[in-house]
Amino acid sequence: MDLHSLRRLASEGIGGLPPSALGDLADWCWDYGEATGDARYCSLWRALRPIADTFEADDAVPTESVNRFDAVLNQRLDDVLDAETAESGSMLARSMREQLFRPENGRS
Repeated sequence: MDLHSLRRLASEGIGGLPPSALGDLADWCWDYGEATGDARYCSLWRALRPIADTFEADDAVPTESVNRFDAVLNQRLDDVLDAETAESGSMLARSMREQLFRPENGRS
């Protein structure tokens, strides 16, 4: 797992990686964040780990959920990765994470 894997996730969505690889990618983000001091990657771990856990717990994740995850990742992940500073990247990552898990239409 590496930055290329994150870029592929942003452009191709969850289908661009084997769902089982999502956990490895999330853990890579955490390790990279710790190694570089760039907290955006730790925030990405907090976004990707629950998605990975969902796939690990249930092979039949609803298409609606996958589509929503993909839409947010496609719209927001490149901005997180391209942010000029770790601080702005961290804020964008947090906002993306909140959008990923925001209840839709009052549903939780």
